[in-house]
Formats: sequence, C-alpha cells, structure tokens
Amino acid sequence: MRKSLAKSLAKSLATTVGVLLLVGLVGTLVPAWGQEVTAAIVGTVTDPSGAPIKGASVVARDTERGTVYKATTNDAGAFSIFRLTVGTYTAEATAQGFDKTVYPAFTLVLNQTARLTFKMKVGKVSETVEVTGAAPILHGELALADDTNNDLTQQAAPFAQCFAKFVR
Repeated sequence: MRKSLAKSLAKSLATTVGVLLLVGLVGTLVPAWGQEVTAAIVGTVTDPSGAPIKGASVVARDTERGTVYKATTNDAGAFSIFRLTVGTYTAEATAQGFDKTVYPAFTLVLNQTARLTFKMKVGKVSETVEVTGAAPILHGELALADDTNNDLTQQAAPFAQCFAKFVR
C-alpha cells in the first residue's frame, strides 16, 4: 500500500512540475508579444478638389533593403501600411486617370508613424508628380482615419508579429 501511495505521489508531483514549467514558459513569452519594434505609414489619396480616391495603389519602398510594401485605399481614400522595418522609404500613389505621385525619401524610426497625403493631378498614368517636403512623423499615433483598425485587428496583431518573426 505504501509503495502504491508513493508511486501515486511521485506521478502527481511530476505532473505538477511539468504543468508549472509549461505555464512558466508561456508566461515568459506573453510580454514579448506586446513589444512593437516597427514603424508605419498611413495617409490619404485625394483628387485635386480634395475628394477621396477609392482603389488607388500606394507603394512604399525600403530604399536600403529594396523591400516593397503595397496598400489600396478604401472608400475614404485612406490607406495603412503597418509593421515596416525602420529605415529609409520612398512612397508613390497611382490611380487610373491620374498622374503618379511620388514622395521623396524619408526615414522611419522605431514606433513612429508617417502620415502621407497624396494630392493626385489629373493626367496620364505614365506622368509622375514628385511631392516636395518631408513626411510628418507622428509619435505613438493610435487613432487612424481608416476603419480597418478595429478590435479584431488589434487582438490579432501580436500573433501576426510573432508569426512574422518565426517565418523570418
């Protein structure tokens, strides 16, 4: 009887230690999911009268690595490109019936958001308009003009970031 009791206690103790180790491991990973080590670009694309252009293509290019990030504007002419690595970027917007508009190089640093406003000019798609001036950098911006930043997106963001780091 004592042997079976000792065996049972040893098995129970081993199970408890295993569960505590698993909980401890998962507990150390949770704070890492909340860390943001990227930057973002948000903005709008409008026509000469200031009306939003739906379906415009926005491309941000990392000039140091050559990585290209794409977005399409919504009904309000707004776009968002999140989780960009810090570095120097150029951006351009194109829409059918308008000249391509290009932002010159600007630098994104850790946890910053650049807000770009593309005011398109009517013309041929092959023409390019270069925007002068630097992109304003906003610190810790949370509210965006785009309604794609909903609760579900906020809840899934840490998991997407963890997955992106795993894939790299």
